[in-house]
Amino acid sequence: MAHRLALVVALVPLLLAAPSRGWLRPAPRPAGCAAVTRGEPPRHWLACLPGPAWPSRPLADEERLLLGLPLDLNTARPEALAFVPGLSRRLAVAVAADRTARGRFESVDDLRRVGGIGERRLAQARGALEVAPP
Repeated sequence: MAHRLALVVALVPLLLAAPSRGWLRPAPRPAGCAAVTRGEPPRHWLACLPGPAWPSRPLADEERLLLGLPLDLNTARPEALAFVPGLSRRLAVAVAADRTARGRFESVDDLRRVGGIGERRLAQARGALEVAPP
């Protein structure tokens, strides 16, 4: 008997929840918001597209690392360069010091001008680095 009573107590809220779904409405989309949708639009809005009220910004070095995007050799900090395959902390500091002393890198191949970076290390690091236009 106790088992049947527990079953009824567990099922009654489920049976009452189904009709109440019609009473619940999704939150309205804020005014001036273009919804982010793909394919069939969802029953409720997911997010707003970035617009003038939400200025875009370049990704930080850490965000680029997490997303697997290449780092800009001319703007990346030594802390981020240390995570590039083929570069150590010491070499990352040397790259930043060389950039300060000699100026911008024109291409990723210019990384060979830094002491301790040869063809093998450059080949390892090439996919994780880029040189953005000034």
